[in-house]
Amino acid sequence: MCDRVQLIIKYLLIMKLVVFIVLLTSSQAIAINTFSQGRINLKQTNIAITAVLKGIEQKYDYRFVYSDSVALSSQRVDVWARNATIDDLMQQLLRHTSFAYKRMNQGLIVIIGNESGPADLQVRGTITDENGAPLMGVNIVEKGTTNGTVTRGDGSFSIKVKDAQSVLVLSIVGYTTRELPVSNLPETIALEKNESKLTEVVVVGYGTQKKINLSGAVAQVGGKDLINRPAPNVTGALQGVVPGLTVLRSSGKPGAEGLGIRIRGFSSANSADALVLVDGVEQDINLVDPNEVETISVLKDASASAIYGARAAAGVVLITTKRAAAGKTKVSLNSYYGLNISARMPQRLNSWDEQTLIDESRLNATGSAEFNDEQREWLRNPNFWYRPNPTTDRWEYFGNTDWIREGMDKVNHMQNHALSVSGGTDKLSYILMGSFYTRDGVLRYGPDNNYRYNLKANINAELNKYVSLKVNLGYVSNIVDENSNGTDNIIDRIYRSRTRQGLYTPQEDTTGQPYNGDLQVNPVDIEKNAGIQRSNLENLTGRLNVQIKNVVKGLTLDVIGWRNQSSYTREAHNRSLYWYGRSRNTVRFSLNVPNSIEVNKARGFQNNLQSYLTYAFNLNGDHQFKIMQGASYEEFRNDRLNASAQNMINNDAFSINYGDPLSVKSSQVIETWAMASAFGRLNYGFRDKYLLEASYRYDGSSRLAPGNRWQLFPSFSAAWRISQEDFVRNALPGLNELKLRASWGQLGNGSPLGLYPYIPLLTSGLSTNNNLVFNNTRTQYFYQSVLASPQVTWETVQQSNIGVDIGLLRNRLSVSGDYYVKKNKNMLASLNLPSIIGIDLPSFNVGELKSWGYELELKWRDRVGNLGYTVGANFSDNQNKLLKYDGRNVINTNASSQGGITPLLEGYPLNTVWGYRTDGYFQSQEEADAYRAKIQHPGGFPVKSGPGDVKYLDLNGDNQINVGDATPENHGDLVYLGTANARYSYGFNLGLNWKRIDFSVFFQGVLQRKFLIDVNTMAPFVATSNMPWTIHMDHWTPDNRDAYFPRMYQSASFNYLPSDKWAQNGNYLRLKNLQIGYNIPVKKRVFQDLRVYVSGQDLWETTKVLSVFDPEVGNGVGAVTYPFYRTVAFGVNLSL
Repeated sequence: MCDRVQLIIKYLLIMKLVVFIVLLTSSQAIAINTFSQGRINLKQTNIAITAVLKGIEQKYDYRFVYSDSVALSSQRVDVWARNATIDDLMQQLLRHTSFAYKRMNQGLIVIIGNESGPADLQVRGTITDENGAPLMGVNIVEKGTTNGTVTRGDGSFSIKVKDAQSVLVLSIVGYTTRELPVSNLPETIALEKNESKLTEVVVVGYGTQKKINLSGAVAQVGGKDLINRPAPNVTGALQGVVPGLTVLRSSGKPGAEGLGIRIRGFSSANSADALVLVDGVEQDINLVDPNEVETISVLKDASASAIYGARAAAGVVLITTKRAAAGKTKVSLNSYYGLNISARMPQRLNSWDEQTLIDESRLNATGSAEFNDEQREWLRNPNFWYRPNPTTDRWEYFGNTDWIREGMDKVNHMQNHALSVSGGTDKLSYILMGSFYTRDGVLRYGPDNNYRYNLKANINAELNKYVSLKVNLGYVSNIVDENSNGTDNIIDRIYRSRTRQGLYTPQEDTTGQPYNGDLQVNPVDIEKNAGIQRSNLENLTGRLNVQIKNVVKGLTLDVIGWRNQSSYTREAHNRSLYWYGRSRNTVRFSLNVPNSIEVNKARGFQNNLQSYLTYAFNLNGDHQFKIMQGASYEEFRNDRLNASAQNMINNDAFSINYGDPLSVKSSQVIETWAMASAFGRLNYGFRDKYLLEASYRYDGSSRLAPGNRWQLFPSFSAAWRISQEDFVRNALPGLNELKLRASWGQLGNGSPLGLYPYIPLLTSGLSTNNNLVFNNTRTQYFYQSVLASPQVTWETVQQSNIGVDIGLLRNRLSVSGDYYVKKNKNMLASLNLPSIIGIDLPSFNVGELKSWGYELELKWRDRVGNLGYTVGANFSDNQNKLLKYDGRNVINTNASSQGGITPLLEGYPLNTVWGYRTDGYFQSQEEADAYRAKIQHPGGFPVKSGPGDVKYLDLNGDNQINVGDATPENHGDLVYLGTANARYSYGFNLGLNWKRIDFSVFFQGVLQRKFLIDVNTMAPFVATSNMPWTIHMDHWTPDNRDAYFPRMYQSASFNYLPSDKWAQNGNYLRLKNLQIGYNIPVKKRVFQDLRVYVSGQDLWETTKVLSVFDPEVGNGVGAVTYPFYRTVAFGVNLSL
């Protein structure tokens, strides 16, 4: 409690500091002419009135409706306005015409000719969105007149019109305008969302821009597209949605799904993570609840990201949470309950089939089997599952235990409940959000859960005409409970333990241990009794933004301070377990001996103070300028304390204080750094046709030597809106938007720098496992593990981009495409030198990596009667090549000499897969003997090959199967099989809505990916304790010559060398999400909206990957891998 009070006091102090800076800054400002945000500057001669109106719509927040466009187009005027109101301008435009205007709701202006006769016919109706939710504030205008009204809070309206032949024009921002004759007016009218309007304003670094004015590569996703997907967090919901944004995952484990993002492939062979800012505060994207999100902007090219400089080499993700809106209090609930069904996991053999494979493997390897025919028959007898061993103090077991059924649940549960309350006035508005997410894991007993609590508060205050205030507060607690032995280890034993071992010991057993652990450890006993491990990561964030405005026309000052306070705790209680023979005199296996406790605690913070000026102005109405200049200071600190102790006083009381004093160990790690920056951006537009942007960031980091501390990261971009040219408008009336974009820039990557690599740092020997013992006591000592590198500096990633945006047929069809090239020019690389000085070498800026590719996105949106539909598709291609890495040209230096994954190899992509070519199996002993008489094999092969062994091809004709020099120039019989990184990724979706019913389906997939499965998993009996699965029944025998697996052979992996036979084709197509919803008609006095839905996630896939693994698993996947799952969720969206 005391820690939380101190934390609150720190926040108040920070807020006081920010307010002081604001007051100090504002006191130095000189108040001159004030202005209204709606003022207009314009100067044109001999121009059509309609052209003026379109120009105003593009630059200002006004929309015009007029019925006689021909007459308006024929009216040409001279117009001059400086700091004019919209009324001043409209009076000037229409002064010498027969037209009049009327201002409606939300910036709508209706222009009409002569007024119609008196209105006599009363018309009533209700307007909803495409999902049946009422729309408030819709403008209803009788066409050709200024007669109009707006809808009420329940979407209803009432208007008098001239007669049944009148036409009503319905319009509201964000929806397609509809014109309906009164004679055929339905009682309920649905308006379709206008996607081009909704995405008109895009969040970019330190501000927003109209989408039509963007010259960089920015993609934006709405939070409404993500909230009803039963995914653990925002990252999971984004998979396949944005071209160029790859979402990676490696596990189905609750709270540790391995979710990560990669924007436009690799930016470095070292660590390079995308910068994620949530409401401007750097946070972990995996802790964000989708219900909080309003929009997500992905800054993909250098021009969009360079404003963040040395933090932006891998791209930037800007998450904007839901904003407070003025109006009556609104309460919203989104809740779902889901069932998770484990998918693509192994199936266990029954004990007699398992024993058959054991005997085959032993017979082939040693010439003798483990069991005879009679013993194998005992396994089939359900009434005979054990007997005393006549020669040893053990039981012999002949049971048939399905360990997966005993230790894992096929169906598990997840739920997410999110509640928000919003309201306020134009002067003060607020939104409060809270959510609870939980998910169970596959283990049947013991802890295997994830809980997450999210709280969020956004408050906007207009203190006066000159000062506004925005406050963002957030709290996240992410708790993961699991077995202290490790969930992965338990799953490995569930998958691989012998099935003839029973779950329990016989009734007459006298050891007192009810669980059987004679042949191998008992995974169910471990689940129940090995102990618990709990980790809890807490984040408390606060951001204060004070904006000063209306002092100088077009000038605003933003002063911002934020803090991200984190706290992490982990505690593991490791209980000792023993498994005996027939008596306690014989210990067959044990676990966690001695028992122990591990405690990890960490507290950290990240503070950021920034301020920037933004000045927007135009010259003569044609030249638009926007200049932004700012600076920031950032500091980070993380303190970690680790402690452990062994030999607790008993197996149920765990504390560091209860351990053996001689076994207590502790260590402390402190990480701290600071960064200062200056940044700026210039935007220029000429008549919204020609757009230019230039930005820079100048970063300095305490982690680098003073001489290399500072670096400039510039960017430039330009765009030409060809569709705004008169010759294009006249020739292609169906072309609504055609924009060409180009950009260039440099970004920095500081992720692999570490902490102060330019300083010779000493390490305490007590913080390692390299103990120095004198007189039976661990003795303190210090050593330098890595040489200093005074010249090390930022990695610099240079990126170029060209793109095109197209809108056709009233923007019902939109197309966006980009081609990019990025090059890491001075990547950090470890030198390839012999270790002769007894100390590790540092990294130097000597590497180069090139990545390139293209992205394409298409969307179609339309309505046929009451049926609205959307179709979309995206496709991305990304490649990379390691151009230079200090001559790194050895294939697979980190594994065996027989090929496999090579992370770094000059001239090739990262993570290449190398292996042998194969030609099936030997089908007879004669064939095997003839082959071995000619071809020499490396070590690890038996002296004599046999039928059912893999035949490796001698590609270079030297009568040997080898790797040559293991270099690209001389790789022997190895061949390049591909890369573990998918080259292509894609997604496509279909959405339908009809009256109150909505349906959506989304597919996602990847192409051209290869990976290898761990050899100990593919090859049963490499370790004799690892049992085979049902898939291994398809192995070579004289009766099954075209089998997938070779003959069984224990304690050897020669048939499973990396090769084209075992390299998995990682291509897949997945039904990512399918959703059906229904809007229930309700009384508006009680509910504003009530929708129920069913949503399925990861329901189906097609792939050639071995059936026991999901195609998204990483390279080297093995039996310890937590299974992925399919989800069916039932939910409700409710608003009051």
